[in-house]
Amino acid sequence: MRRIAVLLSVAGLLAMAAFLQGRAATKGQDEQELRQIESETARFEQQNDSAGMGSLAEDWVCLGSKKTLSKAEFQENVKRNFVTHDNGPNPYTIEKKNMRVDLFGDTAVVTYIKEYRQTADTTKGFSEDDTDVFTRDTRGWRLRLTKVSPAQMEMAAN
Repeated sequence: MRRIAVLLSVAGLLAMAAFLQGRAATKGQDEQELRQIESETARFEQQNDSAGMGSLAEDWVCLGSKKTLSKAEFQENVKRNFVTHDNGPNPYTIEKKNMRVDLFGDTAVVTYIKEYRQTADTTKGFSEDDTDVFTRDTRGWRLRLTKVSPAQMEMAAN
């Protein structure tokens, strides 16, 4: 009887270790996938590609310090920006810094500083403190909410 109890205990510990190892691997994959999505959104914004942004979210809201935008309003702003810059890329380089990914089951919160620098003069620009909220469904991670606040811009290294 004691032998069976020991065997069951060992089997239980092995099963728990395998489960925890599997969760750690999934968490790493989720974090990597979310960082990839964030990289893509920066590229879409850099290229003034409103359609690319649309592929990541059906129902999305952007909360700014001065204005709240729906997905449709955001895409319209990107299109206007595209026309304003002679149908060319954004005149700023866009870099996401200090990215942090926190996972809560099928919900993720990604925070970072988004830095915009003029391509003609990299000493000029501005920064935002951004928070993105994602949920996971059968198609993968979907962007649901972005909150944007002004942030102090770091000086460019000379």
